[in-house]
Amino acid sequence: MRLVISLIAVCLVLTASPASAEWFADAYAGYSLTASNDVTVHSPAGLSIYRDVEFDRGLDNALIYGARFGRYFDGAPFLGLAVDLFTFTPTIGPQQLQIDGCVPSGGCSGGRGGTTGRITVDTVGLSLDLMLRLPLLKTDKAPWGALQPYITGGVPVFKTTVTPRTTAQFRNQDGDTDVSVGYKVGGGLAFQVAPNLMVFAEYRYIHSEASVDLRDSATLKKTPVHLDLDTHAAVLGLSARW
Repeated sequence: MRLVISLIAVCLVLTASPASAEWFADAYAGYSLTASNDVTVHSPAGLSIYRDVEFDRGLDNALIYGARFGRYFDGAPFLGLAVDLFTFTPTIGPQQLQIDGCVPSGGCSGGRGGTTGRITVDTVGLSLDLMLRLPLLKTDKAPWGALQPYITGGVPVFKTTVTPRTTAQFRNQDGDTDVSVGYKVGGGLAFQVAPNLMVFAEYRYIHSEASVDLRDSATLKKTPVHLDLDTHAAVLGLSARW
């Protein structure tokens, strides 16, 4: 983030007027809410499946921040491409579980049983985005529009690390990392506050998945964990234009 802010400052110093096309570098931060999720855990012996009972609040809210760099095209100034790097860390807090299948301590009827501890989910995404903007309020100082509503969509590659912290079920397990492909869409509004600087607010919807194996350091057995996550995020940022 410090590097991106430094690049924005350099761009503002070096650019006296806009070029034929418009490059941009963004830095942003905000808040994410993983509203819909499915966390499935198979026991080491393969006897049971643990599922989150309260699907709508299984993961805690988390900060999200990142940087984006791209360019709007010469022939189509409303159309652009960007590379977006972002990260957020939702946490699966203590909660009651739904058990499906047979369990060593009971029968095969399933039902609610036990609670989890805290499981941290570190997510880093790198996305190639397509951006569409509507240039409004054009002036000599803002040839691309002082007000720019825009929409964006991308295909991120996610690196997700799942780490059990204080869980009774996985007290000996090591964390594990998975790489997967998801998608994200969003929309926002950018407003020019200086000749080469805009501020923007953006909403984005992010879908990601991860499948990891939590290895027990004592028994060497593995516990497969699958996460299917839908995240809503709102961010604010600064955008250098040149």
